[in-house]
Amino acid sequence: MSKKKIIVIGGSGSIGSAIARDCINDGFDVCLIGRNYASLEKVSKELNCTFEKADVTQNEELKKAISNCGDNIYGLAYCVGSINMKTLSSAHENDYIDSFKINVLGAITAIQQSKDMILNNKGSILLFSSVAAQQGFINHTVISTAKAAVEGLTVSLAAELSPKVRVNCIAPSLTNSKMSQSILKNKMMADGIAKSHPMKRIGQAADIASMAKFLLSDESPWITGQIIGVDGGKSSLS
Repeated sequence: MSKKKIIVIGGSGSIGSAIARDCINDGFDVCLIGRNYASLEKVSKELNCTFEKADVTQNEELKKAISNCGDNIYGLAYCVGSINMKTLSSAHENDYIDSFKINVLGAITAIQQSKDMILNNKGSILLFSSVAAQQGFINHTVISTAKAAVEGLTVSLAAELSPKVRVNCIAPSLTNSKMSQSILKNKMMADGIAKSHPMKRIGQAADIASMAKFLLSDESPWITGQIIGVDGGKSSLS
């Protein structure tokens, strides 16, 4: 019998690769999807898994990549994100459109392409929001708007696809990843952000991956439609 397969989109990133590693260690087959061939190839060799190159803003390219991942798809983790920190006055329409394409429309395309197999396997879909979707931060209107849409998508899909498929969303605070290095490379800023969290540190990819693996697996059979903060207490205690 073939292993259940998890597709990890954004699989060469810090969080995506950590999720892939935890899922493989738990006995899943994993197919990575991302836009950077060299990074995907490196991670796939380390984890001994397959990969497909695709840009999530290119619908047909993404659909083909998912199709090439094969069948027996049990779960989908859409780990793609963006950081575009601008004031309202400096942000342009295209900033919002691009953020929506990456965070929301790409997820919708991926789910539309894979949902029949996930339904057949009574599996799980995992999306990613941000602590900034529900807690206000300055210079966050671009990303907060898109991530709030992801949360709406999560609960709508959870209702639509139940009881066969579980759909949940992780909302992290700032995590030490490739994407966040433009912020964390400033030690003073990084220390200040860490201290603003009740747990007094920046999140790590492993913090997110353990929750992701739990939500993707059969260990969470009665959890769906949830937005789960993995944020060092930032959303509820700060």
